[in-house]
Amino acid sequence: MWFKNLKIYRFSKPFSITEEQLETQLTDKSFQPCASTQASSFGWVAPLGSVTENSSTQLTHTIGKTTMLCVRLEERILPSSVINDELNNKLDGIQSETGRRPVGKHKQSIKDELILTLLPKAFTRSKRTYAYIDQQAQLMVVDASSSNKAEELIELLRQTIGSLPAVPLKTKTLPTVLMTNWLKGENLKDDFLIKDECELKEADDEGAILRCKRQDLSSDEIQMHLNNGKEVTKLALNWNDTIECILEDDLAIKRLKFSDELLEQADNDGAEDAAARFDADFNLMTGELSRFIPRLVEILGGDVRE
Repeated sequence: MWFKNLKIYRFSKPFSITEEQLETQLTDKSFQPCASTQASSFGWVAPLGSVTENSSTQLTHTIGKTTMLCVRLEERILPSSVINDELNNKLDGIQSETGRRPVGKHKQSIKDELILTLLPKAFTRSKRTYAYIDQQAQLMVVDASSSNKAEELIELLRQTIGSLPAVPLKTKTLPTVLMTNWLKGENLKDDFLIKDECELKEADDEGAILRCKRQDLSSDEIQMHLNNGKEVTKLALNWNDTIECILEDDLAIKRLKFSDELLEQADNDGAEDAAARFDADFNLMTGELSRFIPRLVEILGGDVRE
């Protein structure tokens, strides 16, 4: 259970709900499979449910001060092309019978009825999104590649427990400023190593974007772009030889990878069974992130508390 992306939230008020209380509240919005005419379903599932032989039904999984959560989204796959083809056939039939082709609200009503007819026949697909709450650091970390996906989970938790004072983590120094200075060779840190990938963008919203891969980022070509006003919006980094990632201008972490040594340690610690492996992964991952995230916030001048 190694996260690949990080969307980080800070609790503006202490999150002090106990595991027992949270478990009870999550049950009220636990996942239920899509009904025959339901387009999608979204709810809490057991983090360990998909990895153990005897599926766990516990909706929270806690080690120390850290609690893992998981939501499941199930969607019925009904391509718009299928809907449109069926709709056109239906409209053609009505036009042949009446001499008039439905438009406007009448057409939309027919389309809605058609979708209800097609939904029970549609296949479903399912996706899980994991997150963990760190009560010691008062942070919530979501493994999501987009803000929308992270916000869906946050909003469901907010609905589940009544309120959730969680806001996206912000720092006093903008990541763009730090990353741009680093590529200029300024204020480099010993524990952070710049890799060979970045994205440069002109300050203007409509400005040019330059994406570089497998590139010497200290080259004269890159420095020329920086001197001409481009800013760094994405940068590949290595931290302490244990974490590699892409840092983005909104403080999102993408393509997160952990060192082979850490993965081997998890293999050894969790050699007994799938549940033990999950715990080993969870414990080592959150332990490493509990050092990486504060360090990142520190070099960005500390977090902004509104």
